[in-house]
Amino acid sequence: MEMKLDLEHTGVLLFDLQIGEADETHTHDYFQLSVPMSGNLLTYHNHKELKLENNQSLLVPPGDIHQHEAYQNQKRIMLISFNEDIVQKVYEDRTGDKLHSIDFSPIQHVSTNLVHKAKSLIQSASFHGVEEAMNLEEEFTSAILDHSMGSHSQGWHRNDQLHYTNEPHIVHRLIEFIHDQYYNQLSLEVMAMHMNMSKYHLHRTFTKHMGVTPVNYLHQIRLKTAVSLLLQSKYDITQAAFEVGYRSLSTFNRAFKNVYQQTPSQYVKNHRFK
Repeated sequence: MEMKLDLEHTGVLLFDLQIGEADETHTHDYFQLSVPMSGNLLTYHNHKELKLENNQSLLVPPGDIHQHEAYQNQKRIMLISFNEDIVQKVYEDRTGDKLHSIDFSPIQHVSTNLVHKAKSLIQSASFHGVEEAMNLEEEFTSAILDHSMGSHSQGWHRNDQLHYTNEPHIVHRLIEFIHDQYYNQLSLEVMAMHMNMSKYHLHRTFTKHMGVTPVNYLHQIRLKTAVSLLLQSKYDITQAAFEVGYRSLSTFNRAFKNVYQQTPSQYVKNHRFK
């Protein structure tokens, strides 16, 4: 089932490709972010083959040739489009500066927050009309710039420095980042790089306000999600562990037992059918 929304400066398209099916090789006069919604996706960018993992997306600039192909099974794909005008406006409104060039890294990490905002944009248009959705274009573009890497990143995030004396703001931003990226290989160093802060300052500030360290908070989010998967689905313990971001089953088991005082298998046995 295809869902499509075309606004003045942005757009969202959700569509399916059947096994072995590919769309036509094509270009656009706007930026386009291709997000796999159902596993890995085979893409071609300027005739170069790129296999996107389920946590990767492809961002192509205007004029670049690209194509999508369902090479193993049916694929659901989200396409997010936006033009240079809206990027320039949103960037200037936030920073007070103009972007001299607009370039993005071709391979981006998938942001669940951005995907949710794209779906919300479609829902807003469906329930309240396209005019209402158009009022959200700048907010949507801000989310795109928040969750993408490119020539805008340094200036875009520089304003975050203004909030560094506002510790609740720091904590709130890190919580959002952890919830958005918990399934990836996060560490205190990665968190500090994202926040553009020292590990020490970030660790101290977060622990002061939350009562737990950033890494322990990450474990909490991962474990709560794992419990939900184990009790409400057919995931086995190994699948659940890797789904929520653990790369070692022993690390998952140890973290689980520290929180729930029993192993994952014991917990499932005691709770799944209650």
